[in-house]
Amino acid sequence: MAWTASHRSMDYITLNPQESGDHIMKTAKHVKVDLEKCKEAALLVMDAVVEGKIGEIDYSANPLHPSGLSDEEKMLWVFLLDVLNFSFWPDEGEEYNVTFEGQTYTGYLAMCAAFRKAHKELNAPIATVQWMLTVDVGVLDFILKDDKGFSIPMITQRKQAVKEAGEWLFWSHDASFLNVVRKSNCNAQVFLRYILACESFRDYGFYNNRKVSFFKRAQILINDTVGALIGSEENKHLVDFKDLDTLSMFADYRVPQALNYLECLEYSPELLDELQSNKLLTYGAEKEVEIRGASIYAVQQMYKEIQRVRAAGPYSECDVDTVSGEYRLMGATGGDMDFTNARRLLPIDIDVWLWMFRREHADEVESIVPFHRTRSIYY
Repeated sequence: MAWTASHRSMDYITLNPQESGDHIMKTAKHVKVDLEKCKEAALLVMDAVVEGKIGEIDYSANPLHPSGLSDEEKMLWVFLLDVLNFSFWPDEGEEYNVTFEGQTYTGYLAMCAAFRKAHKELNAPIATVQWMLTVDVGVLDFILKDDKGFSIPMITQRKQAVKEAGEWLFWSHDASFLNVVRKSNCNAQVFLRYILACESFRDYGFYNNRKVSFFKRAQILINDTVGALIGSEENKHLVDFKDLDTLSMFADYRVPQALNYLECLEYSPELLDELQSNKLLTYGAEKEVEIRGASIYAVQQMYKEIQRVRAAGPYSECDVDTVSGEYRLMGATGGDMDFTNARRLLPIDIDVWLWMFRREHADEVESIVPFHRTRSIYY
């Protein structure tokens, strides 16, 4: 049974992330969504797919993922990374950069590099349930230190999240995240509900008298699980999900920044002033919830536009006539680009494109719009 608006938790009707985006944008005060800019951004995503810039999720293509692991070990590795997939931006005067095999990484990838380095150079028994249950904050801090000795933010909360996640796996799923995947029976919403039984993934808020949800890390974990097992001859059938379109984008602090840069999101002067002054937004506060809800809503509009364009037939990279809504065919190389045979795109694919777009244009994006700063274990 899908996670719907009728799901009850703590006596509140909980909206799923897509419904939450719709609800928040009905009365949002500080963030607006520009539908025409969403259409233009959707075409950029489609062109990237046709040009081969957005491929299928592939665990093995990332050099920061260790090779030679069994599916059981691989799933524990993926699980651990997503247990800790939150709040990488450094405090004032600090950094978080990690170099591995000659390349320096930032943010989430820096954490991946730190674990990979410990796994390779120290032969540390990371990504085992026993390690998750017993690791202390000093060891975790040592493993995740940046190149200059700075600690990753929220190290105490990270240790707690790892321990709690290890206990959940040990007591509820025989110390195996692959067991969780099996129990989901190729249903992403069932998988999501299992993950939400692990406390640190419960990413909720309240807005205009309704309980809303975002589930950033839980949905990423589903996406990463598909990438990890899709190439497995033995277990790829476990990730033959037919309902991945019911998941939303992953509402964090970087994708909203990209959406604002692309003018899909418009911030009020008051909110923009706060972001430019690096003011912290409290998790669950009105402005923070609006940024995340607007991001989900904007990506859903992009997804709907991609579906519409694909159904209409072949197009090329093009301009949008904002009066008629028609498209002028203007391929990047002067020729038409047929979208009809491009692989299926989902909201989670759009999120990945936006996240990569922000990284590829980091300096320019940062010079125009700051990201919102919220310290939270949820993103």
